[in-house]
Amino acid sequence: MSEQPAHRSIADFYAADERRRVSQETVFGDGWTRHDDASATYRLSFVHDTGELYLVREPHPGGGILAPVYDQFGVDQAPVDDLTVEVLTTVEPGAAATAATLLEGWQHGMTGSDSLAWLYARLG
Repeated sequence: MSEQPAHRSIADFYAADERRRVSQETVFGDGWTRHDDASATYRLSFVHDTGELYLVREPHPGGGILAPVYDQFGVDQAPVDDLTVEVLTTVEPGAAATAATLLEGWQHGMTGSDSLAWLYARLG
């Protein structure tokens, strides 16, 4: 695993590496939360061709406690320009099984008002 640069727009993220545009992705939940960012939710995805495990922050203006509900019902309120990406780690490209092993139990870990704490602890 390796560490990557922090936050950037989702458009810049995909533009920086063509493999991201064509790769299969696995989503590990889209309702991740942070206690200090209650008006947003996060989607965790794995890009098979690059081996990147990344978060997308989706702000929900005025969302507060309703932010996870928006995700549950598929309500996308934020313009694409407001979506930011943080690459958490990189594993061997094509190693979806490695990503799945790293995230074992994510469905339970994603619950609560600070589920990203579980994720960060899991990834070390």
